[in-house]
Amino acid sequence: MQNLTKTVFLLLLTAPVSIHDAFNSQQAYNYTAQVARFGERWPGSPGHQKTQDLIRSVLKKDGARIETDDFIASTPRGNVPVHNIIGKFNVSSDPNQPIFILAGHYDTLFTKGFIGANDGASSTAILLSFSNALAKQKTKMQIWLVWTDLEEAIESFAGDDGLYGSRHLAQKLAKDGRAARVRGFFLLDMIGDKDLGVCRETGSTASLQNVIAQAAKELGYAKYFFQYECGIIDDHKSFLDVGIPAVDIVDAEFGRMGPGFDGMGEFHHSNTDTIDKVSRQSLEIVGHTILRTVELLDARLPGNR
Repeated sequence: MQNLTKTVFLLLLTAPVSIHDAFNSQQAYNYTAQVARFGERWPGSPGHQKTQDLIRSVLKKDGARIETDDFIASTPRGNVPVHNIIGKFNVSSDPNQPIFILAGHYDTLFTKGFIGANDGASSTAILLSFSNALAKQKTKMQIWLVWTDLEEAIESFAGDDGLYGSRHLAQKLAKDGRAARVRGFFLLDMIGDKDLGVCRETGSTASLQNVIAQAAKELGYAKYFFQYECGIIDDHKSFLDVGIPAVDIVDAEFGRMGPGFDGMGEFHHSNTDTIDKVSRQSLEIVGHTILRTVELLDARLPGNR
């Protein structure tokens, strides 16, 4: 009996951990605080370079295949170098292997004093923790973590101002044929808000939103997802525009709402978007839910990797 108990204990110790259970919300919060401490992170700033260095170091440690999508964007500020960073996991030799993309922007506004603890740092950080969770985990899909650059508009989201990095990458995938292999694109934005409420973004792909809702319900997080609707111009639009199913996972009510406040809340695009507005619990809820969603989608694919 003693030997049997020992055997069961050892089996439990060596049993594979699910991807969503491997997600560490405390580490995600620590990454958020670290990125926020870098300060302003607009392209070309010291904080922007420090963030790139952190992303690369974490991806390298976790064994990801690291690629970049670098180009010069023409903007109202003139030409701006843009650097999208891509970490790929579970890349097989199959040229038709399905791809799933989890993304978030790592830049901040060109605004003095704006550190974007929620708007930029939280999405950057949760992807870093996704990298940690995906290390040594097997999926049938090729999982890409994408940190998009220059998401923020220079003046306003009109015409081609804003979404520079995501638009370039999406159009690149469409041009070289890989867009047909992408089963979905999840954008994470402003998901560290202490008062978490992810909106049902009306331009997003409803079938993928339904799988997220299924995962949230399974984990006991249903009340944090899709209790209200919003329409947002965000990086997911670039992928929808080239025919890739996409969802904006965004908390669109950041702080008090109403007359006198920004349309997305009092802390949105404000220098009051600081680390005290970010919650480890919110990162935990979103992190577990999104990675569980990836597991559900991956399980629907036939065959083994």
